[in-house]
Amino acid sequence: MVARSERRRTALFIPSQVMRVRPGRVTVGTDGSYWGQLALGWAVRHAHRAGLELDVYEADRRFELIPADLPADIGTGSALRSYPMLPVRIRSSGPDPAAALLEAATETGLLVVGCRGQHKCHLGVGHHALLLAQTATSDVVVVRGRPQAVHGEFRKVTAWVGEDDTIVSRARECARATRSVLEIVRQEPGGGVPDTTDLVVVRRGPSVRTALHHATCPVYVVS
Repeated sequence: MVARSERRRTALFIPSQVMRVRPGRVTVGTDGSYWGQLALGWAVRHAHRAGLELDVYEADRRFELIPADLPADIGTGSALRSYPMLPVRIRSSGPDPAAALLEAATETGLLVVGCRGQHKCHLGVGHHALLLAQTATSDVVVVRGRPQAVHGEFRKVTAWVGEDDTIVSRARECARATRSVLEIVRQEPGGGVPDTTDLVVVRRGPSVRTALHHATCPVYVVS
């Protein structure tokens, strides 16, 4: 059944099945911060569902100011404990985390980062997240938004499209992997970012900054 509204939404039910969103590995960067941990958890669940291997880039205490009460592994061990069969490689992000993740993006299918790290930032999105979302060679997920959305409780994936409908296929694959409903929303001038969804999928371009600053869920940026 297809549902339409004045915002030109199309909702489709996607049959439950597991499939690869993109071939290759999933790569995630974490510094042990609140959003870094949520990004790690999102990436772990995604890699597990899609049957992909995972690369974790941890912040290095030699180069970054990390709270002393965080564990030596920045909490990676606790995030992986429930997925003992997930193939994982753990690496240091070194003195320049953004550069390390940009390099890693050349060899991965999907890069996952939190919207910000240990430090405060303008409008809730850090410089590194913006840089990676706009320049990485792979697709990028920036984890932000409501806890319900981050953990997939709305059971909906939204393709936020303009003239380019190719992002619908990526959103459809994400919906299949999470056994969610797919919603297609046409971007309109002055229109708000879709709400009450677990993931907004958008093509890299002018709308990315709007989505990253205003979405109430993780944002999947198609390269």
